[in-house]
Amino acid sequence: MRSDISTSTQEAFPPFYRRDNLRGVSTSGEYDRRKALTDLRPRPVDDDVDDDRVQYPPMPEDKKLGYFSTAALIVSKMIGTGVFAKPSVVLANCGGREVALFLWVACGLMSLAGLLIYVELGITLPFSGAEVVYVEECYPRPKYLAVIVIALLFILLTHFAGNCIAFAKLVLQAFEPGTPNPDYRLQKFIALCLLTGVCLLHIFSRKMGIAVNNFLALYKVGLVTFIIMCGFAAMAGGRGKGVHTEQAYGLENWDNAMATKAMSMWEYSNAILGVLWAYTGWENANYVLSEVRRPRGNESKVFKVAAFSAIGLTTVLYVLANVAYFTVLTDEELLAGGDMVAAKFFVKVFGDGWFIERGFKIMVALSIMGNFVSSTYGLARVKQEIAKLRILPYSKFFARQSHYDTPVGALVLHWFVGAAFIIFTPSNKDDAAYNLITDLFIYGSNWMIITVSLGVVCLRYRKTGPGRWEPHMLPWWVLLTVIGTYVPLNLFIIVLTWWPPVKQRPIPSFVTPGVATGIIVVGFFYWIVFAKIMPWLGFQIDSQPDELVDGSRIVTYKRVKTGFAEKASIWWRKYMTSKKRQE
Repeated sequence: MRSDISTSTQEAFPPFYRRDNLRGVSTSGEYDRRKALTDLRPRPVDDDVDDDRVQYPPMPEDKKLGYFSTAALIVSKMIGTGVFAKPSVVLANCGGREVALFLWVACGLMSLAGLLIYVELGITLPFSGAEVVYVEECYPRPKYLAVIVIALLFILLTHFAGNCIAFAKLVLQAFEPGTPNPDYRLQKFIALCLLTGVCLLHIFSRKMGIAVNNFLALYKVGLVTFIIMCGFAAMAGGRGKGVHTEQAYGLENWDNAMATKAMSMWEYSNAILGVLWAYTGWENANYVLSEVRRPRGNESKVFKVAAFSAIGLTTVLYVLANVAYFTVLTDEELLAGGDMVAAKFFVKVFGDGWFIERGFKIMVALSIMGNFVSSTYGLARVKQEIAKLRILPYSKFFARQSHYDTPVGALVLHWFVGAAFIIFTPSNKDDAAYNLITDLFIYGSNWMIITVSLGVVCLRYRKTGPGRWEPHMLPWWVLLTVIGTYVPLNLFIIVLTWWPPVKQRPIPSFVTPGVATGIIVVGFFYWIVFAKIMPWLGFQIDSQPDELVDGSRIVTYKRVKTGFAEKASIWWRKYMTSKKRQE
């Protein structure tokens, strides 16, 4: 750990990370950026190192993400399909424009509350991995339980395969206008092509992956800004080419904006989930925090500025985009089936032509691709951190770092899980498959967020006296108030997902919470096998102390065999040796 961290700022690492001369390397000296990367690797001093021992050197500072690239990771992940498609779903399920706008603002503030919690933890634990790292530190007992459950939820539910399906559907609709449900086999094929292409991009070039993401983030901000400008033009009296004489347009559409009607609890839950899905991605910088620059004297500055700027910009864009939709389109047009809201918007503003019919779908498909590029970059880093914990089969492979300096093993794992969901998810008629996958993600994400938020309280009160953890940005009572508000809101959303619908959907409503809850139960039994039965049989993981160099974490692990496993291994080694001698 750098010696200037605790003296130049208040952003010191927790006391249990302050180690000197561990495993043959000192982490108390000041980090010298001019040193070669090999000088930063811990040197083992014992002779019991075997092939299962893996070392992860830190990334040089000049290769890390700056302000723009960090913010672009968040913005590109947040702006996907939500702002182009969800406004009609939200309006249909919440009962009125006033309530819809309130939900877009409220969910933006709710996301900001979550970001405050994650930024505090990110300053304290500046490592890639987000939820996996946080629960590992906040819930040390029972050992491995929280991290195994969170890891399984993360691996199985955070793959964004639904966005690949949405991308494929839009591409097919662009070539076959008027076809609301293209051939699902073709959708699966194109979705698999996108999944494979993005994973290969991130495997072979980290730099190119960042460049593509930065470009698509700018593109998406520009597209939403253009929608907002068209809405303001309509407010000012401009009349769209696609407006018929009898159709309301501009400020006329705000005459009955305050009118609302009562909706069922299940419908309200659909509206909230739709908005929350649009805001998904505010935590993306925490996933790659080891790769974010840490300037001397204010190590968390890049992280904080990028995170808060990104969520502030996105919230403003979302609210103003909805104002633009409500200005141009009537309630009847918004609620009518067929094309997504943004497509109807452009048809009414510019008229129904070839570009609107085909080209706009490609434009939105590019936005979805940008979302998938950004999410895959972050998710692969988290899955690599999970593999480093050695709680998965073939963990050593999944934790591999390629010579391109990319998490190749984690990207392979990401591809397999995403491909399985694309191949085995039922028909996508009327976006049923897309809604199922996205709802599964939101449900699992809410449980992870609740666990992390409550973990902050555990981290605070686990120790007393000088070693107690203190927030870095907010007074503890303010952060506790945020947690006390944020956790019940997420629990309320989880309860709403179990609420029976008024009309039966193609995929039963209980499937989403049932599958996600089943993964949590499976995680508990997996923990019993991993943490109780395997050590009893003699198989266990011995984790060597973490090393901190310039805010980065180097993790080394070694698999240890004792008891029955050790005896069986010795016998097998002797047997194979004697067999070779006989040959």
